[in-house]
Amino acid sequence: MKMWLRFMIAGVVLVIILSLAWTHRNRAITAVAAPALEPTPVSYGDYDEAHQAQQMVTVTGPMADYATRQSPMKVETLQSIPYKPAASDHVGDSPVGTGRDLLHKTFAVANVVDLPFEVPAHAANPQLRGTYRSFAKQGGAPSSDDAADVDFLLMNERQFSDFLHGRPVEAVFDAEGAHDQELNTTLPPTFGQSAKYYLVFRNAAASGGKKVVQADFRIDF
Repeated sequence: MKMWLRFMIAGVVLVIILSLAWTHRNRAITAVAAPALEPTPVSYGDYDEAHQAQQMVTVTGPMADYATRQSPMKVETLQSIPYKPAASDHVGDSPVGTGRDLLHKTFAVANVVDLPFEVPAHAANPQLRGTYRSFAKQGGAPSSDDAADVDFLLMNERQFSDFLHGRPVEAVFDAEGAHDQELNTTLPPTFGQSAKYYLVFRNAAASGGKKVVQADFRIDF
């Protein structure tokens, strides 16, 4: 009786093992036979539309509008007064206590005139001072009133690049529509590297003809 029971238990276990093996085999065959999923084609339509939209973005603002009207911008560059070094300039590397004249000139402004200048390295307290007065001809005689207004801007190198490309600019100093202006401002100190700046005179009403500007500027370090 015990022998018969053992054979019966062994048979049940064998049937279970064979059943599990058969089920596992069918699953493996099904997985192998299943077709591979084809990659979903990528549509570049949305990308092309976004790229075109980016190309259509334009910069707006007063200076951008001015640059658009004057494109390509006609910029005349003045030369600053040549600097004659003194013997004291060769003592040490610091320019502190020195200074020089930048501009003492009368010139015409048809569109934009700029004067580039540099603040040398190790300048602890650069001081830029100056005045200008602009004139316009009315009835053959020069006059200095609202008709002679020019825009005057002081910009660093990055700001001047933005200005040339019609991007919005926050100038170091900005006097729009003035014909008699005084400037007395302190520039940031320089350390191991010089800094470049630009004085810019812009005709406030280019259609009204050229303006004549008398300017005197000096910088002390």
